[in-house]
Amino acid sequence: MRTDPPTFSFTETNPVFTVTELTEGVRLALESSFPAFIYVEGEVSNIREAHPSGHVYFTLKDDSAQIRAVYFRGHRRTDRFLPENGTKVLAMGRMGVYPARGEVQLVVHSLEPAGLGKFFLEYRRVRQRLEAEGLLDPSRKRKLPRYPRKVALLTSLSGAVVWDFLRISGQRAPAIPIVIIPVRVQGNSVPEEIAGALRRVSRIPDLDGIVLARGGGSVEDLWSFNDERLARAILECPVPVISAIGHETNTTIADLVSDLRVATPSEAAERIFPDASELNALIRNGRRSLLSSMDKGVRDRHREIEFASSRISVWPGRLERRIQDLDRIQLELFVGVQKKTGSELLRQERLKARLVRFPFEGLGKVERRLGDLVRALRNPYGVFRSRFRRWEDTSRHLRMVVPSFIAGNKGVLDSACNRLDKGIQALRSRAFLSFDEWNGRLSRATPFSVLDRGFAILFHSGTRRLVTPSSPPLSGERLIGRIPGYEFELDVVEIRQKGEADG
Repeated sequence: MRTDPPTFSFTETNPVFTVTELTEGVRLALESSFPAFIYVEGEVSNIREAHPSGHVYFTLKDDSAQIRAVYFRGHRRTDRFLPENGTKVLAMGRMGVYPARGEVQLVVHSLEPAGLGKFFLEYRRVRQRLEAEGLLDPSRKRKLPRYPRKVALLTSLSGAVVWDFLRISGQRAPAIPIVIIPVRVQGNSVPEEIAGALRRVSRIPDLDGIVLARGGGSVEDLWSFNDERLARAILECPVPVISAIGHETNTTIADLVSDLRVATPSEAAERIFPDASELNALIRNGRRSLLSSMDKGVRDRHREIEFASSRISVWPGRLERRIQDLDRIQLELFVGVQKKTGSELLRQERLKARLVRFPFEGLGKVERRLGDLVRALRNPYGVFRSRFRRWEDTSRHLRMVVPSFIAGNKGVLDSACNRLDKGIQALRSRAFLSFDEWNGRLSRATPFSVLDRGFAILFHSGTRRLVTPSSPPLSGERLIGRIPGYEFELDVVEIRQKGEADG
């Protein structure tokens, strides 16, 4: 049964899109439908590198579909892998639309071989989790001791790692004991076995470093060292751990969490063991320095003893002079005490005599004062005359002192009055000047100040408001104009707006 195609009426409910608007809508819908970054696995075909931009264009396909992809040069700077046609890859990127052709494309940020894609995804997941917890912070790294007391080596006994490590350690520091812990370094059980060995070996007393070593290998061989359980066991180990996996190009999770990463087990032995020849040279230099210091100290002490001996020889004469000085001081002290004692006894006798006479002298003075008081009380007029004479003496003294005091301070008073008058005059002058200045500013700030410059002011006749750009005149309206000395009325016939160019 045939059906007719639907007919569209272009109304408000069915808007018309431009091609650009439609493409932009498809892009927004596509980007919102997918995560910010996705992983796509497929086969590369039609790969092409644009010159001179350096961008790479190719197609990702599988058995039933394909999609275009672009790999910009800015993202390629951090990725050395570039596939060829027919290579299966794992691409990480974001979905987008190329508006010029209206094509959906994958904007690639990184490329990896498809066979290792799952491994790298797990590697990135573990690394991102440890980074989020702050466990990969360089500040967590512990420093190795300069002179370790004991070192542990975790590795397989089947390879040459042990012999290389022992050879280097025997050359550099044969006296430092090494504890060898055999563990498997390849296979699925490696993380659990090495983690258990780390927990056991960390309880060994006087252990200052643990070397986790392997003799290199491919990415698949080293994959056990990317396990999160092994990484957390290394982080929890109380003894510094040195990672010597033996593969310089690929960095494992164990390398990131270890306190020190080296390329080979031999380099680990060179980093952790001090060089015996350097230590011997250091000891020899220290011995020479110590002997030189001791010899210098002995010579200095010998000179001090000789100087002390020369000074001791002059002490008998000095001691005799000190004994004579002591005898002389004792004699002077005895004579002085005798004199002081005699004068003190004489002073006490005089004081005693005064104490005997004092009561009678005091009673005589009191008796004389009482007699004067009795005679004064018998003659009141005499008391009044006495007090009147004292008041006249006081008045006469004040009349002599006060005028001289005022005359002596008149200059100071006149100077103070002059300064006060001058200060008041200056303050008044500044106040009048400030008043005149602000009065002039206020007069110039009023709208009516333009009248003095030959202009006219227009008002609306109804509201008596100024005609301004915010309150323009209306056609047919009556305005009031004002000039100095006059006021007149105007009728608005026509209004024309003038632009800035019309001036």
